[in-house]
Amino acid sequence: MALAGDALLSRARGCMLGIMVGDALGAAVEGLSRELVRRFAQGEWQTPLVQDFVRAVHMGTYVSDSGTLKGPFREARGVNDMAFLPPGTGLPKEVIQQCGRLGMYTDDTCACLAVAFSVVACGKVDAAHVARTCAEFFRDNEHFRGSPPTAKQVNAACLEGVPVERTGLPPYFRFEGGSFANGGAMRISPLGLAYRNSGCQPLREAVEQALLGTHRHVEAADFAMLQARAVQYALSHDVETFSADQLVADLRGLCLSGDMQDVMVSIARAVRFANMDDVDDHRILGPILSKHKRPGSGLDFQIASVHMAPCVFWLVCRHYKDPRRAIQAAIDLGGDTDTTASMVGAIVGALHGDKWCSGWAESLENGIHGRDFALQLAEQLVELDL
Repeated sequence: MALAGDALLSRARGCMLGIMVGDALGAAVEGLSRELVRRFAQGEWQTPLVQDFVRAVHMGTYVSDSGTLKGPFREARGVNDMAFLPPGTGLPKEVIQQCGRLGMYTDDTCACLAVAFSVVACGKVDAAHVARTCAEFFRDNEHFRGSPPTAKQVNAACLEGVPVERTGLPPYFRFEGGSFANGGAMRISPLGLAYRNSGCQPLREAVEQALLGTHRHVEAADFAMLQARAVQYALSHDVETFSADQLVADLRGLCLSGDMQDVMVSIARAVRFANMDDVDDHRILGPILSKHKRPGSGLDFQIASVHMAPCVFWLVCRHYKDPRRAIQAAIDLGGDTDTTASMVGAIVGALHGDKWCSGWAESLENGIHGRDFALQLAEQLVELDL
């Protein structure tokens, strides 16, 4: 199915809105267990699923004694990732009211916007330009968006002029082989728009160039390739022709990493045999994630690519007919909720267009790099057809 004109624009806009909406909705509960997410939602909306934006102090920032937003949580006394919960479990209500964020995105969307802006500016993926643009976007938004220490170090090296071929490796990134984390895939969805008609090999080359400065590990590149390909797939189908079996079969064939291929084989099996209408996501995903151990990662916080990928594609396959439910299910997993929801949102948004999230979208921030900026980038990306 070849899209054109208004239909294509709606899908592209839906993809970018899905990223922003999922990120901003999931950010308020990032780092919490599924039980705590459900407890909060039940208290706020009398339902176990998050329904709307809430004012909260996002993970990666803290409130100083003077009431301003500053660096990471761990540097602040008495501040934790339960800041939005009732009094006695987090920050005082007056602090949240003064410094909390409502409908605002995190480093996930910031990185997506940077990649999209670079591709539009260059008319292609230029590795050095992408890396520099990402570093500049984070430099200008760091206190507001948050990012892990490893990302800060890589971005600083880029801004200091270290070549893009070196920034993602020691000594600028402390692990040999580069990052296996989900940060490469979390920023890659805009490539699915610009390269929507591209074959797998050109898409892979573009993905790897986009990640060259930050995520060099084969698992990170695999996950990013699968995410971009899933956006491609969503753009080329409608709800009636979308096949979960076909999608995961296609994705598992694109993996260069044995462990990534293994988790995608497991997801394909679950998609084929699980009862999609009545199944517990944790019971499906838990054994898949636990099979491949990665430091600092698991179902409680899916930072590794081999842990986030099965979560994203399982939820897309289960809920692609209902994009709002897909976003809510991603947040309901707990853990890295903003990243999961933003990546799921990119795919279901590319499938459903820009109307499904209109209520949420109206409440998104809309400053210099806000909602309208993202929508403009969506339109510019589909003009490229790389």
